[in-house]
Amino acid sequence: MEKIRFYFSFRSPFAAIAFYRLRRAPQFNGVEFELIPTWPDIIFGGHMDNPTDNLFKMAYIFHDAARQAASAGLDPAPFKALAERYRLPDSGDYRSRKVGVEVGQENWQIPHCAFLYAQSQGKGWAFGDAVFARRFNFDGQGAANVMNPRVIKELAEGLGLDGDLAVGAHESKACQAALPSIISHSERDGVFGVPFFVRQTGAEEKFWGNDRIEFLLRSLQASSDLPNITIASLATIQPGRD
Repeated sequence: MEKIRFYFSFRSPFAAIAFYRLRRAPQFNGVEFELIPTWPDIIFGGHMDNPTDNLFKMAYIFHDAARQAASAGLDPAPFKALAERYRLPDSGDYRSRKVGVEVGQENWQIPHCAFLYAQSQGKGWAFGDAVFARRFNFDGQGAANVMNPRVIKELAEGLGLDGDLAVGAHESKACQAALPSIISHSERDGVFGVPFFVRQTGAEEKFWGNDRIEFLLRSLQASSDLPNITIASLATIQPGRD
């Protein structure tokens, strides 16, 4: 079976859309994804840039995410609302320094380590999908801060998981033991952004971005034509994507 390393972060709107698509796309049946969560505490040390350091990039990201969400059959409105937060100021000397966005303290280790716990219980896909849905309001039930332990506990328990173990996973020995492997794999694979995909069978190939999923599929199919993953094909969660 073909195996793909799939690096993602709950911080990223593009990873959210990719996660949604890959959990549902029947075109990837027979392909195994190794889900590898990454978060700022372990990825901004050198090989991955923090997008909030660049206001120009932030002003673009959510506008682009809205387009990509619509192409996946998701409501683009939440992304459009986020885009409004990052309008470029009408005046300012951008030559003097790089302008970023102040985001304050972010505890991304909480949802990502909770994911590792959920994955150990055979619920990685379902939990990841639920976290992204709540963060970006994919299900229309309202967006929430997925770094909030209460939110993570509710999501975990909604999937039949132990909410307390999910919330406390960032302090667990299991999560701490997983960090060196996540870091070493991501550095060896040259991960510089998410979502990021690495083929592990045959000639190694790498793909960055939700908008490169079709290119990944073309590589898997050894096709000369770029396949089309339609909205209609994303209606059902596929077998093995628990």
